[in-house]
Amino acid sequence: MTALVGVGVDAVEIERMRSALGRTRGLAERLFTPGERTLSTTRRGELRPGGLAGRFAAKEAVAKALGTGVRGFGFRDIEVLNNPAGKPYVRLHAGAARAADRLGVARVEVSITTSRALAIANAVASGGGEEVARG
Repeated sequence: MTALVGVGVDAVEIERMRSALGRTRGLAERLFTPGERTLSTTRRGELRPGGLAGRFAAKEAVAKALGTGVRGFGFRDIEVLNNPAGKPYVRLHAGAARAADRLGVARVEVSITTSRALAIANAVASGGGEEVARG
């Protein structure tokens, strides 16, 4: 039986992400793993602010589902990737993985949606059942 540990939701304005990326050198590298940046890059090699805003919202939602916010770990400790069908999934690293272990979290599900202006994500952390990927 799977027990609910926590739920989180977050929204990020895409224009705000675009602006932050343009004015803060190295921001994408500080917030996102190489895999996340690759998934949010156009064929011409440009970062897609909408894709990054969605992943950032998902990271915040996961931190809220863990009940910690981003304390005791960094944003890159929560990695939001996509399976071959495009479904987002979470891989926890370092401090985020330790926080999940302390709470008995075995699985984290995320959902992301974007419009022209907004990226919204929700996360559900549960215990028992299939384990969440940890790196």
